[in-house]
Amino acid sequence: MKTIKLLTIVVIMLTVTSCFNKNQDSIDNKLAKQIPIEDFFKKPQQSGYQLSSDGKSYIYRAPVNGISNIFIQEIGKPEPRQLTNSTDRDINNFYWGTNNYVLYKQDNEGDENYKLYRLDIQTKEITCLTDFENSNTTIIDFYSKNPNEIIIGLNKRDPECSDVYQLNILSGELRMVEQNPGDVRDWMVDNNGVVRIAYAVDILYRKDEKSEFKKLIDNEGEDDTFTIHYFTPDNKNVYAYSSIGRDKIAIVEYDLDANKEVNVLFEDSVYDAFGDDERDYFEYSKSKQKLIYAVYTAKKRTLYFFDAEMKNIYNKLKEKVGNYEINFKSISDDFKTFIFYTSSDKLEGTTYFYDYANDNLKLLSKATPWLDENEMAEMKPIQYKSKDGLTIHGYLTIPKGMEAKDLPVIVNPHPGPQWRNSWGFNEFVQFYANRGYAVLNVNFRGSEGYGKNFLRAGFKQWGLKMQDDITDGVNWLIEQGIADKDRIAIYGLSFGGSAALAGITFTPDLYACGIDFWGTSNYFTWYNGFPPRWKPYMSEIHRRWMDPSVDSLQMYQTSPVFHVKNIKAPVFIAQSANDSRVRLEQSEEMVEELKINNKKYEYFLIEGEGHALTNEKKLIELMEKVESFLAKNMQNPSAKILKEN
Repeated sequence: MKTIKLLTIVVIMLTVTSCFNKNQDSIDNKLAKQIPIEDFFKKPQQSGYQLSSDGKSYIYRAPVNGISNIFIQEIGKPEPRQLTNSTDRDINNFYWGTNNYVLYKQDNEGDENYKLYRLDIQTKEITCLTDFENSNTTIIDFYSKNPNEIIIGLNKRDPECSDVYQLNILSGELRMVEQNPGDVRDWMVDNNGVVRIAYAVDILYRKDEKSEFKKLIDNEGEDDTFTIHYFTPDNKNVYAYSSIGRDKIAIVEYDLDANKEVNVLFEDSVYDAFGDDERDYFEYSKSKQKLIYAVYTAKKRTLYFFDAEMKNIYNKLKEKVGNYEINFKSISDDFKTFIFYTSSDKLEGTTYFYDYANDNLKLLSKATPWLDENEMAEMKPIQYKSKDGLTIHGYLTIPKGMEAKDLPVIVNPHPGPQWRNSWGFNEFVQFYANRGYAVLNVNFRGSEGYGKNFLRAGFKQWGLKMQDDITDGVNWLIEQGIADKDRIAIYGLSFGGSAALAGITFTPDLYACGIDFWGTSNYFTWYNGFPPRWKPYMSEIHRRWMDPSVDSLQMYQTSPVFHVKNIKAPVFIAQSANDSRVRLEQSEEMVEELKINNKKYEYFLIEGEGHALTNEKKLIELMEKVESFLAKNMQNPSAKILKEN
């Protein structure tokens, strides 16, 4: 199954909980023990479990000397086998090819030009199947007519767009099946491996491989979600997320030939059927030939069941594991074996193997057994009003054992910017809370999760109303008595880093310090440095973010690098040298202006990494520097209490 996305809009309605009032009713007087920094940021013990189609084995990733590698465990065998020996780059994107082969993708030092590799399970021989310079491989679908063939996207012909290829994973034969006209962002195939859907500005469809593509959905300027996940067994209709004609996303069945919605399978009057961008989805069973469940975000992640048997399995498992979220990771084709994990705001994950036929539950691993969930802080949903009347949602984490009063606070805008914060375990949040800082995660306007109107309210509002929503959250914390107004920091990565720079630049009296991880400082040079493969998205980027041809004045006014003289607080800047999304020049320009204007700053350059920092040792080193920076600039006596505890 390949998820193709134009927009993912989610909504969640949360309430302010009484425990964050000044007169907090119950306080756990036992402060958290100070936990070593490496315990928060070293890689999970095991993760990414995937069952083979026959249910006889599973693969997963585990760190070896801090680098994630692939392992296999055959059911009934005592010990797993390590299949890869990567020593420099994590292997995070891996898949079953057949029961004899594993496929995985890997880039070079974070350049995001992923190559596809075939791994022979028996011999451990590794073969690169897409060894093309400066090109990126995407998996479009595994369900082609021949189980030894997959459908991939590859931009080796034109770096600005991906063509569709059929790849034989045994022979390595690569055959182009669809050439990109230049504006297609993504593709989708039916159950027979035939390219039927093309996502450009509009959504295009064809009846069969001999037909011409025609417009299915006119999406120009509409901001609708229409994201197809599965074809029906007869390949005539599709199951999709859709917000066409509604503000909230529903799961629908859509007739392609008639070009109309024929059945609403699930919708909610308050929440979108879609929630968290990374973990919410709906699932189709090949053996049952039907949808079996959907996962969406209400106050927390919630399941809706299409299949009664699946609902019974879930209820049985809830009785066994207790009050944790259940996330199904892998189901065998015969529907007899399951791998799932449980999690919460205090627990990253515990993975189980479930033999449904024998009702046998087996613990596979705890992701971070070195972290005691009883020492973690509770994350709770909050909401407040923006100055122009919008309801802004987010999450507030209060350090364990502390009263929600006059606390040092770290405000954390999310990346994206169209992504969202959601409830669950976050190692950065828990680390800061363990050091005595409250953490506010803000879902400002333009965040996914709150419908089309909320999304549109954030268009072209970088550094403007989006930033105001963050500022309003800080002021709300001060008014509630939760925050000490003299000890508030703003921290974020990617767009969150840009918002951190904007915060200390345009509201210089609000923050005691700022922390920017690979954030944009100059929107002009950032636009000029976009990767070539972003070209098909540019019309949407210009309409939603900024368009240099018409918004140049706004880009100047909201780029922090041009207004460094306003900054009063110290700033910490971290940048990955090989970042292809927010290039090195963004931080270098900002650092140069800070130096010229005699501002206090610290700069940490991370070699050999891209936009996502994956090296465990480098991440821990970075966070050690952040911990020291905060200690110097936040005057947090609570941190001393924690150290003495």
